[in-house]
Amino acid sequence: MSGDIQISPHVGELFVKYGVRRQYRSGEVLLEKGALSAQAGFLVKGQLRTFCLGPSGDEISLFYLGPGNLFGSSALVYHAKVMVSVSAISPAEVYLLAADRFWKLWQEHGYPPQDLMAHFVRRITMLSDYICCSHFLEDDKRVAYFLHTCCASSGPSIPYTHEQIAAITGMSRVSVTRILKQFREAGILRQSYRRIEILAPQRLRSLPPCDIFWTEPLSESAKNFSEKGLAFLAHWR
Repeated sequence: MSGDIQISPHVGELFVKYGVRRQYRSGEVLLEKGALSAQAGFLVKGQLRTFCLGPSGDEISLFYLGPGNLFGSSALVYHAKVMVSVSAISPAEVYLLAADRFWKLWQEHGYPPQDLMAHFVRRITMLSDYICCSHFLEDDKRVAYFLHTCCASSGPSIPYTHEQIAAITGMSRVSVTRILKQFREAGILRQSYRRIEILAPQRLRSLPPCDIFWTEPLSESAKNFSEKGLAFLAHWR
């Protein structure tokens, strides 16, 4: 469930070669929800945060992005408004490219459309997993589900801080730190600077009391859908 999603290397190549290089300071907003969406961006350095505003005006963090990730990708599907706001949480370097220009270059290079479809399927799946995570009332189960889905979708190494996990799950940083300490002492994970490594993902599903029906994370169930969709596109092309 990490915001970092593997994408085709062709995407980065086009942005870096033909895009406009921009640098942003920590805290600076790159995209604002509701603004016209005509270009997408590719992050090469730093870290970004996507967020929206709650009813009271508070910022609600959705996910974080590291280098090698695409943002503002809704512009590549249709010319609409920005879906979520994006800000830099560290000095960031990005390349921006107009959607029309990107698609023209993509077709000229003969790159397959399924390479991009995989990105959108994974992003939708990740947000669906976030919704499932919010349904857990007990803090320990909420953190367990978050870690389990991150591990299932992106591997056992999770590059989130305690504060970032708290922001995404809607918990306090103190509660997240306490629960991670319990998981570490139980041998479920180990921690290092700004990184968590899951040692026993299946144990995250069996934490007592087990009175909540656990299903496979949506990222798992979407795998077959993604594979069928890519096969269809390959045949169509």
